Amino acid sequence: MNIFRILSSNDGSINEPNVSSFLAYLLDPNEDHGISSLLLQEILKEFIGKDEKFLSKIKFGNRITDLSKFSNFTVNIIPELSVKIFKDKKEKRRDIDILIEIIENKSKEILYSICLENKITDSSINKRDSQLEDELKGLKSLYSESGVSPEIYVIYLTPYQSKISTDSFEKFEYEKKHHLYWDNNDENSVFNKLINIFNKENEGLIDPINNQSSYLIKSFLSFIKTNFKSYVRESLEDKLEKKNYGKPVFDLLFDFAATLKFDEEFEIKNVKDQFSQYVLEVSGKELEKGTRDPHIIGSIVNNEKRGHNNVKKPDEARKNIFYYSDESRKKVKRFNSQNDKNVKVYFGDGHNPEFIFSEELNEMQLNTVVHSDRANFQSIQKEL
Repeated sequence: MNIFRILSSNDGSINEPNVSSFLAYLLDPNEDHGISSLLLQEILKEFIGKDEKFLSKIKFGNRITDLSKFSNFTVNIIPELSVKIFKDKKEKRRDIDILIEIIENKSKEILYSICLENKITDSSINKRDSQLEDELKGLKSLYSESGVSPEIYVIYLTPYQSKISTDSFEKFEYEKKHHLYWDNNDENSVFNKLINIFNKENEGLIDPINNQSSYLIKSFLSFIKTNFKSYVRESLEDKLEKKNYGKPVFDLLFDFAATLKFDEEFEIKNVKDQFSQYVLEVSGKELEKGTRDPHIIGSIVNNEKRGHNNVKKPDEARKNIFYYSDESRKKVKRFNSQNDKNVKVYFGDGHNPEFIFSEELNEMQLNTVVHSDRANFQSIQKEL
């Protein structure tokens, strides 16, 4: 049972502000979640890796100092803070998802203010919008009116690395900024930072997290892995396909491909026919052409239209099955990123396709903690 996915089913009651609220809860050392200031410290550590001058007043060696409620600092977490700007002679309001203020207890001075903008889907990003610029301008104005001048940092939190989020971040011209991801298969994502906290607990490096908090955070980790989708939204199509054919069609296609040799070339027409026959044999039902063909298109990594088939990330292993092996695009081979060099791997929303080369995909996989994360995630699932 996962409380987040249950609550987000039916009417989709868990949305971006809800996720921001829970993140704000986890970042607040004064709350009862059991991880103190650990997640906050891990996230702020990204800044001191960029420039040794950043956050220098709360830096201890190569890490952020203790920011717990027993430290020399007070952390003030403000969700949904409204700031005002004047644009085209009109007053405009912007809502900062999470504002983090770090205050020195002795002087009562606000040393740092961290503006965190959260996106849980790329569809909520408007590449022509000036949201980050507006929030920074409004925050500076708010502090100026209050007679204080903390150093301001900006965190842009998006689901994973994509063209639209990267473009949106890079056009924001500000030095003290960091692009953070919910789950990007690297150690610096929110997902993996939380995983690392549990690893430290297992190794006895931090105090034990109470059972209730542990369950709640692990449920949230699972929710991140589904890209914040409810049971209903995530699995409606898969459930229908499973009902019809015994398994989701992408899983059947993955199983079918395992019967084919990597070094052989296949006519696409023959692949379609053989796959239909395979599904008929294992399920006893004929696979509809309208279901079969889009899944095959989605499985061909160098087909720029595969984004229409819900291929959102380049490293979705069960969907990276084939690649066009000739210029006519009538033949395919099984795809192996380690052996098939210089092959484009497309992904995205379908309308604005992105790609990386197979060499980059290898690099991405080598530079991640995928194997340890998978083991950790499986252990999390067992505990739920």
